[in-house]
Amino acid sequence: MSGKSEPRGSAQRQLHFADFDALRAEVDRLHRNGYQKIGAWDLAQICNHLEYFVAGSLDGHQFKVPWLFKFLFGRMVLRRILSQQKMKAGVFTPQKPLPAPGGDEAAAIANFKSALARLDSASSGFHDSPFFGHLTPEQWRELHRIHAAHHLGFLDPKS
Repeated sequence: MSGKSEPRGSAQRQLHFADFDALRAEVDRLHRNGYQKIGAWDLAQICNHLEYFVAGSLDGHQFKVPWLFKFLFGRMVLRRILSQQKMKAGVFTPQKPLPAPGGDEAAAIANFKSALARLDSASSGFHDSPFFGHLTPEQWRELHRIHAAHHLGFLDPKS
């Protein structure tokens, strides 16, 4: 499944993006056609949040996670996310400040797409994950696609 969702009522959509082109197409569709929020964030907030983490994988993250958490849980959680191709809802985010509602949607999308273009073309120079430690470039890309599917699943497209 590439950028498509499974039918549901008012629950989170289960998305899967095979590549960044499918991800970009879904963001464009939501922006162009509109959406209903299932969760707390709008498209601008989601794109801001996703861009924050993509940029962190390329430029370094602005926060640290206690080493004990990384050592005890990090790799186990990473394996679960990658094998199940999904993330759990309601998990803490270290992004501070959190994206405010009602932001400039077009600007947030442009910034996110710019970060995705950098990620797409990068072959090395990735920083370690504060949660999971060292990731290969492909693991980073897969994790970002899963992360985007998680958050965009909380927006129900109008058409």
